[in-house]
Amino acid sequence: MEEAIASGMTMREVCAVVGLSERRFREWRIRACKGDISRHPKPENTKPYNALTPEEEAAIERAVACAEWADLSCRELSVKIMERDDFYISHVAIWEYEKRLGVAGHRGKRRLMGHRRGEAPDTSFLNGPNQLWAWDFTKLPTGVPYRFWYLCPVLDRWSRKVVGWQISDRADSELAQTVWDQALLAEGLTQANAPRSLSDRGPQMRSHSTRDFFRELGVIQLLARPRTPNDNAHVESLFSTVKTAPAYPGVFPSLKEAKAYFSKFFHWYNDEHLHTRIGMVTPSQKHSGEWRRILAERELIRAHTFARRRAYNSMLRGPNKDLEAAVS
Repeated sequence: MEEAIASGMTMREVCAVVGLSERRFREWRIRACKGDISRHPKPENTKPYNALTPEEEAAIERAVACAEWADLSCRELSVKIMERDDFYISHVAIWEYEKRLGVAGHRGKRRLMGHRRGEAPDTSFLNGPNQLWAWDFTKLPTGVPYRFWYLCPVLDRWSRKVVGWQISDRADSELAQTVWDQALLAEGLTQANAPRSLSDRGPQMRSHSTRDFFRELGVIQLLARPRTPNDNAHVESLFSTVKTAPAYPGVFPSLKEAKAYFSKFFHWYNDEHLHTRIGMVTPSQKHSGEWRRILAERELIRAHTFARRRAYNSMLRGPNKDLEAAVS
């Protein structure tokens, strides 16, 4: 390389031909001038102690190739592998494997950044279920121009569980009050322990009928700031999940078909859907308090997996008494 540079080639051209970075070549030059080119010899490429074992790599292959799990995110696949094969593989490792196959893609939603408009509703009191319920309306296409069904869900802000929902041909205050009545009865709540309400500033939310209804129930009503959907983002996220579900039909010709579909959907959402924002447990598990036991079991599996993985890879690299003592 020095001879090529002396003959007129640039350092960049020489490094490009050899396939070496200019930074490393400069380092070698400095060491050669100091006469310690063999200082700090770098070891051969070896796998780290936390590298995946062949069994774990095979589990990732089966999970990514499973048709039943084709719509699951990397975080959901991590939980499924943990439940099926009894060891922990991070969602990052699954993502890297999918990238090597060319099947990785963005699965989350980008959040829009906006300017602050006054003070947002105070939700700092929230530390458990049935303390704050968020609700709103969304349109469901019927296939007939300018005609829609209206879905009104009530969502527990802490557990993300849909505690009540109704569909009607009108988005009015009566529909909202019916949903709230059903949700309060389903959760066994009374005026003494009624949750607070969070919604936007639509006419149904600010109507005298709705205000009187909440006043009689002892429900404190919180309203989002004008033109600020982020104040009620959890319901907006629910609507996004509803309308991007793989089985979402897109059109509901009749009210009966719409109710039949959402009866199955909300059962899946509450009891089967692993929610990213609540630690990859179902909303029902979060609502009932079962999530603490589930996360503790997952953490135990994760610790055991790391211990087995370090032990396996340490044997490949040779004896390591300190590591063996730590694992045992």
